[in-house]
Amino acid sequence: MPDRLVSLLLSLYPEEFRERYGPQIEADLYHPETNRVFAIADILRSAFVHRVTSPGPYIWLASIALATVMITVSGSLTLKSAYRILQPRGDSKTQLYALLFLAVFLVVSSVLVLAIHWLQIHRKHAAKCSKSRI
Repeated sequence: MPDRLVSLLLSLYPEEFRERYGPQIEADLYHPETNRVFAIADILRSAFVHRVTSPGPYIWLASIALATVMITVSGSLTLKSAYRILQPRGDSKTQLYALLFLAVFLVVSSVLVLAIHWLQIHRKHAAKCSKSRI
């Protein structure tokens, strides 16, 4: 099996996973009794499952969804409807800037909450898998 294919298959996994399990995967692929088609399919499947179940994509998806909702809501509010909703008593530009600040603040704070949640999950998984490499 070409080394390029092995390195391409291993690049599908995160770097920490490659460092830890890369030699074992290579040894399994180069073993004479290994069915290479099934081994490659298994590597592709497990890499896909590993990437999909990691919390990283969820943070991006949730932040994009929240940003889309906030942009849609703030875009649908015109200054006239914002005047009726907020009942500004002063300069209308000030109220508009406050509304925009609130939209940005909500998106940033939701991303921070999701990042904190991801870090807590990552710590739990790291604590479970903290085996010696010896």
